[in-house]
Order: sequence, then C-alpha cells, then structure tokens
Amino acid sequence: MHNAARLVSRLVSRTRNSGYLPPDHATAAAATLLEARPLTPPLAALGSALVRHAATFDPFDRDTLRLAGDVNRTLGHPPMDNWLAKAQRLTAGEPVPENIAPPDPRSAGPADLLAHVQAQPANAHRYPLLLALWRLGARDQLIRAIEIVAASPSGLLAGTMLAWGAWNAGEPLLARMLLDEAVPAFPGHNLRARMALDQGDRATARAHLLASLDAEPFQPAVIEQLAEMATDRAGTNPGPDTHICLYSWNKPDMLADTMASLAATRLGQAQVTVLNNGTTVCPPDELERRVLQAAPGLAASLAFVHLPVNVGAPAARNWLLALPDVRSARLVAFLDDDVLLPPHWLTRLTSSLTRFPEAAAAGCKCVNQGVRTIQYAFRNLAEVGQRRIRFTPNAPTLMDMGQFDAARPCLTVMGCCHLLHRERLDRLGVPDFGVRFSPSQVDDIEHDMQIWKAGGQVVYDGGVSVVHLQETGATRTRASLAQAHANHHKLEHTFDPDDLVRMDKATGRADRLHFTRSLGAVLPALGGPAGAFWRMLHPLLLEALAD
Repeated sequence: MHNAARLVSRLVSRTRNSGYLPPDHATAAAATLLEARPLTPPLAALGSALVRHAATFDPFDRDTLRLAGDVNRTLGHPPMDNWLAKAQRLTAGEPVPENIAPPDPRSAGPADLLAHVQAQPANAHRYPLLLALWRLGARDQLIRAIEIVAASPSGLLAGTMLAWGAWNAGEPLLARMLLDEAVPAFPGHNLRARMALDQGDRATARAHLLASLDAEPFQPAVIEQLAEMATDRAGTNPGPDTHICLYSWNKPDMLADTMASLAATRLGQAQVTVLNNGTTVCPPDELERRVLQAAPGLAASLAFVHLPVNVGAPAARNWLLALPDVRSARLVAFLDDDVLLPPHWLTRLTSSLTRFPEAAAAGCKCVNQGVRTIQYAFRNLAEVGQRRIRFTPNAPTLMDMGQFDAARPCLTVMGCCHLLHRERLDRLGVPDFGVRFSPSQVDDIEHDMQIWKAGGQVVYDGGVSVVHLQETGATRTRASLAQAHANHHKLEHTFDPDDLVRMDKATGRADRLHFTRSLGAVLPALGGPAGAFWRMLHPLLLEALAD
C-alpha cells in the first residue's frame, strides 16, 4: 500500500473515532501532512482541513488563527476566507488577560470555573473553562458562561459552538438566537440540520449538511449521515416476534420512570417482560403496582418474573432468554431499569439490524441527563496481547455535536439498550452471557466480543440517543473498583491472543468498508469544494481498504 493511502486512511479513521480531533492534535497531525515531501494534493487538502478544524474549535487562540491564515493563503479554501477575516478583526480588540490563576478544569467545581469566567475578560482564557463546564454537565453555570462569552465583543466568533452547548442544555431559543447572530461556521450548519431532523424535515436537514460540507469538507460523520438519509430509516412497527426484557434490583422508582418512558415509544405488538431480580425494598406486588401505575398502557403486553434473590446481571439476562416467550422471539431487546428512551428507539435499531445483515446486536448512543453530554458511544480494541485487552474510550469526546449520530460497525456497544437478533446469534453459535462476570460489569462487552469471534458483527446506531440516568461506574467504592478490575482480568483470560487479533482486524475492516461505501453513495451528490476534496481522497481510501 502507498504511504499516502495508509496515512489518509488512518487519519480518516482517527477522526471518525474521535468525533473531531482536539485542536492541538489537529495541528500536530496537520504538521505531519504538510511537511510531507512531495506534498501531494490530497495530503495538502487534508492538512489544511485539520488546521481549519483547530481554528474553528479554538477560535480565540491567536497562534492557531495566525497558522490558519497562513495555510489558507497558501492552500486556499475560499469558504474559510470570510471566517478568518472576521476572526482576525474580532480578536484584534481582545482585552489583555487579567493576571488571575485559572482553576484546574480537572479538579475545580462548576462554581469555581464560572467565577473565573466572570472575572477574566479575555475569551482566550474563558473559553476552555466554558468547555469544561459543558463536559461536566453543569447546566446552570454553562448557560451563564455562554451568556457572558456571547455578550463579549469577540464572543460570537464561537457562536455556533455556544449554540450547540445551549441546545444540549435544553435551551433551544437561546441556541437559535446564537445561530442567527454567530459568525457562520460549519458546526452551525450541523446544528440546523439536527434541529430540522428533530422536526422530521429530512430535506432541510440534508441541505444544511451539504452546506456544512462545502464550508468544511473534512467531516466524515456528515458523510455517513448523508448516506443514511438516502436510505429508508422509518422502520415498521415491531411485531409479536419482538420481545423487550428488563431486569431490576432495588430501584422501583427508576424502573417506574423507565417503564413510563418505554410505554411512550413505538412498540407495535412487542411483548415486555420485567424480571424482579430479588428486590428487597418493596414486595413483588408493590413493584408490579408501581410499574403498572407508571405505564398502564403496557398492561396487556407485560409479564413479570420474580426471583427470591439477586442472581446478578448475566444470569438475569440468561434467565430471561430462557423463558419460552422470549426463546421464540426473533428480536430481543435488553433495557436497563434506569433509561429514558426516544420514541423511535426500537424501530430504528430494528432497521439497523436489517441494514447490517451480518450484525447480531445493535446498540445506541447513551447520553447524560441535564446537559446532553455523551456517556457512552462505542468501543473498539486499542491494544491486544497475551492476556492483555485495552479498549478505546467509550466517550472519545463528551460534547455531543452530532459527530456520533450515524450507524457503524464496532466491537461493542453500551448494554443499557441492546437489541439482539436471536436467529443470527443461534446460527453463529454465540454462547449465553457469562455468569463468571456476576453480579455485573463486562458481561455485555464479552457477549459482543463473542459475536465477533463467531464471525458476526455488532452495530452502533447513534441515531438512537438514550438518556442513562445512572452512569455506569459512577459510584467508585473499593469493592466496586475491585469487581471491575477482577472482571476485566477475567475478560483478558477469556480470549486467545489470536482471536483478539482477528477481532481487531475484522472490526477495523468492517468499519472502514462501511465508511467507504457511505462515501461512494454520497459522492455523486457532492459538488464544489466538498466534491473536489472527497474525490481526491476516495481512491486512496479504496487503496487502503484493498490492502
């Protein structure tokens, strides 16, 4: 394989897996590309795009703006000219930073971060703390920080990013106002597309995404979203061959909220079974009463199973899978007892399993409540060896800006909303959930890995955004940490190194193939800067895929 093809393929994959590269990573990668000799047109185009990314996501850093201006003058991208001219004019009058020691975003609380934003007049110093408030999910402090920065002379240079923050914090009117007043940039087009999709207006969403690609062609996530729009993702109502399973222990109130959320979704003729996994805080009849009170519409399709003791998560899943009504189902969904579901979750995941015929499991994007930050997207293998497994981050970027909204193959998805294709699992011979991982942690990951080992696939669908009310691993006692480490140790002793290498190659190839096919489907519709950019890269991606 040609070095250029390998380099381009790796950077596309790295960007897709990260959502967007952090500004410092983007400039470092750009330097590698732009210093290559000979500097071929694809490398120059990709390098200059990464510099534009860095400037857009860190718009108050004068060094980055200066670099972006130099690169754009040499390797011109006309849509960026206007943004850079406004950026240079707006930041020229930035006040001198106050000599105030900033709080450490890794340890400071929301109040301290906001206090510094209020005291510090320079946006170059304010903006990183605003992003830290966003990542923390500190809604009230984030909104106040957005208002402070937006009201400053240069603040609307970051207006499209501020609009995403306001939108995810549940302030749509503020988000729209910021979009209208902001210096236009590609994140703004993407947010307008998200707003249109939420209203069911696919044609307007598509137009905004195409405009976003013209403003900044190097957005692999937008390519995948456009490819999905060309397919019918509406789905049909589930039939009686679909069964939804939940298990719960000592969380009757959360379970009731989950069931109310479930009842408001498109379930069709799907059946539902709740396994009471030895709850001690209320008797079985009280648990049933609370659930039926919260979700009376499910009464005709709902069954309960009560166990006298807590058998743990993997055994609870296996118990449910062994029930006659569940065993006869073609599709089985597992839900945690602490999730809030979008109306289309089941139809969309069912559609994903149809769209990816080799997939035996599909999962969703999990977000936190309040400010909708990403809690869990997908994971792949980062490092494997003899009794060694390291995964990629479950949330590569916490701020949700649509970068993980499309469907794609991956090693494993979050188990809190998991749709299994029973026929494919049986055909592949995938074993049940491993009871050695009781009471919880890792059993869903191991099951997904068993699917890949058997020759199947797992698909992530970011078009399904599920609120997970209790973040996995949030309560870190010594006992829970020991349990997590012990189960990871067990996982490392479950698979042979050769199996792990094969899984890594299979997941990587399936994911690259999916993106290359998505690009091929979208390419005929791309004109202007986006069409020219991706037509340069497409042959190199095909060359890398053929290796």
